[in-house]
Amino acid sequence: MTRQTRWLRRLVTMFALPLLLAPAGCMSFLNPVPTLPREQTACCATVPQCSRNHVYVFFVHGMDPLDCADLRGLRDYVQSLGFIKTYYGQLYHAGYFEKEIVRIHKEDPDARFALVGFSFGANTVRDICHAVEADDVHIDLLVYLGGNTLHNVPEDRPANASQIVNILATGCIWNGDTLDDAINLTYPDVYHFGSPTHVQTLTLLAEELTKVAWRVPVVEWKLPPVEEEAPRPRPLHDEPAAKAEEGEWDFLKPREVHKPAQSH
Repeated sequence: MTRQTRWLRRLVTMFALPLLLAPAGCMSFLNPVPTLPREQTACCATVPQCSRNHVYVFFVHGMDPLDCADLRGLRDYVQSLGFIKTYYGQLYHAGYFEKEIVRIHKEDPDARFALVGFSFGANTVRDICHAVEADDVHIDLLVYLGGNTLHNVPEDRPANASQIVNILATGCIWNGDTLDDAINLTYPDVYHFGSPTHVQTLTLLAEELTKVAWRVPVVEWKLPPVEEEAPRPRPLHDEPAAKAEEGEWDFLKPREVHKPAQSH
């Protein structure tokens, strides 16, 4: 074994071993969610919270066990906007997500759905969208983050998706494709794992989720009108006072005894 080979093995061990032993999600600090100016997310505050509570957002991660893309951070960001009905899972959660969407659709007639998938998770949310179509479920927002294996074909543009967002980055083996009837964005300044927490992604997601929330009907609660009784007329001075009705147990009340007048 040459000296160069030994040094190469040492470098691989130095960098690979901590990654193998590290807990899941420990690399999310590589792509933290930036803090946006308030005006860039102010649109969400215009929607009543009761409407945002009917928007269900499902996040599906790709083959990223260390969460280098920080998709969990993107989930937390969406929750901070008031969309608290969120689900976060991996590729193997697809079956559960399908059943959950169908259940919510039956129990909540005002439910609106958004699917967000990163990398191979983009393929998974596409499949989920197709699967729930048989139950007459409409997906309001379908977001592909780094869906580099998707193409501009009908299969990757589900008919039951109202709005599709297709976001690609640079530095990957596959370049992805531009989709018809979709919002297409390409980031030249970040690599594959940087697309979920990109500033444009955060801003666009806030705007599109706001549009979805406005589709939820707002119910105005009004108290029934209170009927005011007309004032009772004031009795005249010479009108005799009405005799109180005797009750069933009035015989137990003490009665005033009238003594006969004494004669002188």
